[in-house]
Amino acid sequence: MQINTAKTGLTDLFFDLWGVGLHAQSASYQYQPQAEVGIGLGTAHYFGDLNPEGGLSPVHYSAGLFYQRYMGNYIAMRLSANYIHLAASDKDNQSDAYHGRGLDFTNNVMELTLTGSFNFFRYAPGVAGHSFTPYVGLGIGGIYTDPYTKTDQGEKVKLRKLGTEGQNSTTPHDGKKYGPLAMVFPLSVGVRQALSPKLNIFAEATYRFTKTDYLDDVSTTYAGKEAFDPANYKSSPGQAAEALELQDRNLDGKPRMQGWQRGNSLASDRYLTLQIGLSFNFGSCNCPMVY
Repeated sequence: MQINTAKTGLTDLFFDLWGVGLHAQSASYQYQPQAEVGIGLGTAHYFGDLNPEGGLSPVHYSAGLFYQRYMGNYIAMRLSANYIHLAASDKDNQSDAYHGRGLDFTNNVMELTLTGSFNFFRYAPGVAGHSFTPYVGLGIGGIYTDPYTKTDQGEKVKLRKLGTEGQNSTTPHDGKKYGPLAMVFPLSVGVRQALSPKLNIFAEATYRFTKTDYLDDVSTTYAGKEAFDPANYKSSPGQAAEALELQDRNLDGKPRMQGWQRGNSLASDRYLTLQIGLSFNFGSCNCPMVY
């Protein structure tokens, strides 16, 4: 009689444990998204020749969309498209030397990147204890860039075509021709929280190293007035006059001579975005979570 009771108890215990195991396995299988799509909004910060102190101001704006494909609970690949509004002006600089230079720019950067990301914690939306993680990402991509400014008369002028560092001149100059496309290398840190098995919220900071020093149209030295003489300038006389005006705004009444430093060609331009956003999980798979 005691033996039968013991057998019954062991049998009940076995089925209880089996049921718990099935429940745990079901949980681990049930909420593993294969992919997510998201949108982010936030600020944009430029670092370059018109922000020599490297501060976070002036503050501008950014917006982005992404598609992310999961490869387990820790690793994912992300394709992102971002619109980033960058701008800066020497008028905002407290240094007399930079303020007197008087340069400014605006650039509406279009960016496309591919990034690999790593979650520090196992991330499984819908599974208790696994709905939050910090993460890092590293990637490569490209940008479309076309800096512009406004003349003293308020006319919008695109700077690249003017060659403000002598790129369109036959006279000696240090300025280098640059195109509208450039490579970028984004480095991201962020946190994400699952609000439900299908919905996440995130906050992310992404710093971009670029392969261009002309996000702001400033890099090397002043080409001098002779470079913009119509006889030496390989474009229309009207563009030569605009280039002459915009290459040295000369707010302090001290004209910059040929060969004087205009920018720092030893460091490429960079920029940062700080974004918060929402993302949506879809395509749950039936495979065990990686512990």
